[in-house]
Amino acid sequence: MHDHDDPAWGPLPVRPTALCWLLLLPLTLVFLPVWWVVWIFLAVCLYFVAPVAELIVYMVPRAENGATRMLDATLGRVPFLPLWCVTPVALAREGDTAYYRARVDRRIEKQTRRVETSRHRREYHRDLELGAHYFRGVGAGYVLRVAAEQGWNLHPVLRSHPRRLLRLRHDGRPRPDFGN
Repeated sequence: MHDHDDPAWGPLPVRPTALCWLLLLPLTLVFLPVWWVVWIFLAVCLYFVAPVAELIVYMVPRAENGATRMLDATLGRVPFLPLWCVTPVALAREGDTAYYRARVDRRIEKQTRRVETSRHRREYHRDLELGAHYFRGVGAGYVLRVAAEQGWNLHPVLRSHPRRLLRLRHDGRPRPDFGN
């Protein structure tokens, strides 16, 4: 598992306000639209490559795990929102741990309800990715503690990076109801 005392699993350091307003916010406003255009271009390219990859995975036995690892190694390293970008929410809530705790709790609870109420136990409901923007003020260790109480664990195949991205997978079993 992970070590709760390891600083990598703790909250990210609070960024200085002057740095956010004078450097990161202007860079975000200029760079982020260009970044998203590149993302859309990559998505379109992958849309045309996906049928070929699916054919290879279908024809070659045991290629699915390798294909998943390859996609994680390439696309998993390109975030939709870079870690250094400053959103308006991040500016207003920098250092507010209560806000980030509530945000993480709501997201995990919502996804847990979705998994437990799904009739067919679809696989895509069982996966949850949380970027560092979701847990910046509380840390990845807090996310794992809250998620473990509701049946979530680190994804068995895809890697998680406690400073950038957490990939979780639900066990698919409903929680016991101790309220009765």
